[in-house]
Amino acid sequence: MNTNTDAFENDLRALKRRALPEDWRKEILQRSKPAMRTPRWLVAGWSVAWAAIMVMYFTTPAEPDTPSSDSWSNTAPTMLWQQRAASIEALLAAN
Repeated sequence: MNTNTDAFENDLRALKRRALPEDWRKEILQRSKPAMRTPRWLVAGWSVAWAAIMVMYFTTPAEPDTPSSDSWSNTAPTMLWQQRAASIEALLAAN
């Protein structure tokens, strides 16, 4: 440690601490309220809901990789882009 002290540090050491009034402590303790906590029944409900979601997620079979019979899945992706481009051009030409 530094044994050389300057005047500022000596002035700080010379200061006396004042005691806080007792009324302040009582007032602060009376005003302080415990923090609000989430009710246990709500936490339990959330836990049950998340557990049910996880069970359903892991036990539901995956979708088949075969395409369905609707019209969008039978159309090639390039045809879809061409149809979209044509409809956008038609809309722009109408304006």
